[in-house]
Amino acid sequence: MNKSGVLATGTDARSGIERTASWMVGETLSCVLHLGDGSLAYLLADQGHDVVVAGDDVTQTRHHEIQYVRSQGERLPFGPEAFDVVIVPELRDAPTALAEYARVLRPRGLLSTVTRTYDDSIPWMRKLREIIGDREPRHTPADTFTASGLFEEPEGDAFGTWEQLDLPGFIRFAEQTKHPSVDAEALTRVRDLFNSYGGQTGNLRLRHQTHCLRARVLKENLAQEAPPPDATLIDLG
Repeated sequence: MNKSGVLATGTDARSGIERTASWMVGETLSCVLHLGDGSLAYLLADQGHDVVVAGDDVTQTRHHEIQYVRSQGERLPFGPEAFDVVIVPELRDAPTALAEYARVLRPRGLLSTVTRTYDDSIPWMRKLREIIGDREPRHTPADTFTASGLFEEPEGDAFGTWEQLDLPGFIRFAEQTKHPSVDAEALTRVRDLFNSYGGQTGNLRLRHQTHCLRARVLKENLAQEAPPPDATLIDLG
């Protein structure tokens, strides 16, 4: 089991996840900024990439090879040209956000985004949706990259895969995919659901389709920006 709560189940079970990670960062080891605390960041760190996780949801360390930074708003608390790759799970087309991604990327760096859709035919998934609702994934349109003038035409790919979630990973999955209108107290029922369907084996299998987009930055089109804001580095001790 890795620190993300995703259990390894052999080459075939993890091949889709590994292909997704490799495609999003390219073929060489990179310095990666992952916005938000997600399982992809942990896999990238396990693969040898230098990973920084940043966001307002960063509250604790989950992987000893990752640097954690608590940040707020669209301004990123990093100097210019700090990363080879920026991964944004839910890419917005706000001009300030896109300019920030371009600012912290090195020349020819990649901005990547990912959207996942899940198989609701699985019995426990249907039960989970009754508890936490369904936050419909918003696919990032290709012109989100190009409209700003800061990125080249993106390329895309899709990967199907299975994951096995232990209890912490299952609860985190529920937190990340619940409908915004669902109260956090509903998550208390998620543990009971896990025990009903995965109590004997200690895990549940999750099937999903991962849709990826990536585009290279056009640094020459980036205007000069103000210095980045301060950040809070999460203590690794």
